[in-house]
Amino acid sequence: MSFQSIDKLLQQILNQPQWEKQRRYHQFVKAWFAVVNQSVAENTKPIGLKDNTLLVATSSSVYAQNLTLQRYTLLKKINRRLDECLDDIRFTTIQWYQKAPSEPEADTNPNHPSLISPVSLDEDIPVSENAQEALKQWLNNIKTQAPFLPQCPCCHAPTPAGEIGRWGVCAICYSAKQ
Repeated sequence: MSFQSIDKLLQQILNQPQWEKQRRYHQFVKAWFAVVNQSVAENTKPIGLKDNTLLVATSSSVYAQNLTLQRYTLLKKINRRLDECLDDIRFTTIQWYQKAPSEPEADTNPNHPSLISPVSLDEDIPVSENAQEALKQWLNNIKTQAPFLPQCPCCHAPTPAGEIGRWGVCAICYSAKQ
């Protein structure tokens, strides 16, 4: 198994037919940021594509008005960069401010039967340079913890104690019985 960059994976996904609309939007967004200057880029955010019209949120009504007056020039510049042309660009301040994401819960389910007590956090765990190295570190961590876990009575695999306590077997054996 080889790991691919996020850009390659995103490109593969966007090339699938069901992602056509999202692919077009992605192209228009790239073209938007290539055409506008840094000040405009910092104060605008493309938010959608509807009926071949690019919807752009702006930080203020002044920007929205100014860009509305320049929209045909911007439209020509964007369309020169693309195979598919936009019909129009609309500017709004409505979706500029998004509700701040709520604080994630520290631990969503501390009593889950598959949880294993974490390795001591006193150790310095090196940061992985790439995905292969991260996978090796994870596998080594699992191998280190495995001898201390009880064995599933059915398949004899190392199993979190919570799974055996809840189902009497590991989650995989329990799923196979269902």
